[in-house]
Amino acid sequence: MNLISKIRLNTFWLLDSLKGGYLKKDLADIKECFEITSFSLLKKRNSPVLRNLLNTAVNSTKFYSDYKSFKTLEDFPVVNKSIIKNNFDDINIIPTNNPELLEASSSGSTGTPFKVYQTKRKARRNKADVIFFANAVGYTIGDQLIFIRLWMKKYRKSPLFKKLINIIEVDVEDDLTDEKIAQLVSKIKTDKQAKGFIGYPSGFEKICKYLDKVNSPSLNCNIKSIIATSESLYDNVRQKMEYYFDAPIVSRYSNEENGILSQQMVNDSSYTINWASFFVEILDINKDEPAKPGELGRVVVTDLYNLATPLIRYDTGDLGKFCNNENDNIPKFEVITGRKKDTLYNTKGDIVNSFIVYNGLTKFPELNQFQIIQYSKKDYTFKINIDSKFAREQEFISYYKSYLGDNSNISIEYVNEIPALSSGKRRVIINLHKENAQKLASNENY
Repeated sequence: MNLISKIRLNTFWLLDSLKGGYLKKDLADIKECFEITSFSLLKKRNSPVLRNLLNTAVNSTKFYSDYKSFKTLEDFPVVNKSIIKNNFDDINIIPTNNPELLEASSSGSTGTPFKVYQTKRKARRNKADVIFFANAVGYTIGDQLIFIRLWMKKYRKSPLFKKLINIIEVDVEDDLTDEKIAQLVSKIKTDKQAKGFIGYPSGFEKICKYLDKVNSPSLNCNIKSIIATSESLYDNVRQKMEYYFDAPIVSRYSNEENGILSQQMVNDSSYTINWASFFVEILDINKDEPAKPGELGRVVVTDLYNLATPLIRYDTGDLGKFCNNENDNIPKFEVITGRKKDTLYNTKGDIVNSFIVYNGLTKFPELNQFQIIQYSKKDYTFKINIDSKFAREQEFISYYKSYLGDNSNISIEYVNEIPALSSGKRRVIINLHKENAQKLASNENY
């Protein structure tokens, strides 16, 4: 770490100390949680925080007032975005006009637009989580951070503030042309200070494709860590980022309303769950009961530190599977597959492992992009972006038929670009079959 980075680091902790040192205390608490190796002991340690959340909710909100006789967390109902939106005032602990509250919102580009309120205490815990998980993979406060995302106006920092916190904003839509990537690469090669990447894998992919195009060797630019967020990380992007920047890359699972839920660690393909700040359940896809061991299920989260809009047994809309959850080991995620409506089903109605889908870009490297849309039980369309004629089209179809079913109907549509969502992210899987079925069921229930 150079002198200026050390000054940034020391100034950061000095300011925290002047404010009471609360962030440092939170970070110490998180570290202590992760030193525990027994799941029963971890739950016992977090029990007072969970009990405080549940007691506050039943005594301070209309929505949870009927649950005052609860014995365990499982006595509470599972909620989702729609339930929270429809009962927002009854669920909130603190009136939403309180000036001390902070708003956390998602655009709804991959689902329902959604917002919750957080206390400053919750926001501080989130910041401590970010520091812990970044440190765990090699990033240190004060290092330069190259942040690739859709930089909407509300997120952008002033030039002075960016310099103070040592961040480079790279917009995934506007700043990843060949010319601008060349400028970015030149800049980070020239500047020898320690750096870290964080951002959308689709942004990393554009950088790697440019470096492929110019036959670049591995770059010597002092990258210490690379964290992929918000999108699935393909193996080919992982391998190329590690090659070009000579640093480990991990995938992070987080959302706007909660914060960091889990993250891969270096040399570990599973996801370490943030048990320090959340309690996580994997429930059956169709009923509010624990999924069977080894089965994919709904990721349901209880946020231990949000005492503004309590998120108790909150169905994130994502699917996941536990591993390492036997003999009192602390569970991890073996896999996170994304939202239920971004899940692919074969013709028998079974879920297709998302990594099989993403492996197509590794198996068929001539493809620039692709997207699969499931229209019905047996009908699938692949949108493909490729620079020249796809000579292996039949091999591609046969590959996916082996997973989707021999009776699947696969069509190919060639496009110039797979459009991004308003968030700048790209959906690889769109399941219109399940989406329409869910809408129909919702209308019938209504």
